[in-house]
Amino acid sequence: MTSIALSKPIKVHNETISVLDIQEPTFDQVEKYGIPFSYSERGDMRLDTRSALAYLPELTGIPRSSAQQLALHDVFVASMTLVGFFTSAQNSAVSDDDSTTSPGSGASIPSIYDSVP
Repeated sequence: MTSIALSKPIKVHNETISVLDIQEPTFDQVEKYGIPFSYSERGDMRLDTRSALAYLPELTGIPRSSAQQLALHDVFVASMTLVGFFTSAQNSAVSDDDSTTSPGSGASIPSIYDSVP
């Protein structure tokens, strides 16, 4: 979970809040709302605003009516926080079994940058 300080407090269930807690999306949520960004042919990241906005009420536990009160700056920060769950280097899970294959080894996955001149 990540918390963001709001630039403008909002009302949630008759209570004023100034910090928004954002949970990491689950597999089911990603299946439902999609990846909140894409890459252009040049490799530029593009935010999928519709997807990001759909995630916000569910990942923050606030009603849509409260999410609609968010300042645009806070919508942007929350959207970038959401994107960060997908793009940030997370702690790699290492299995506790007797595997001799190190994390990250094996077949390489082609990157979109492999085809960019």
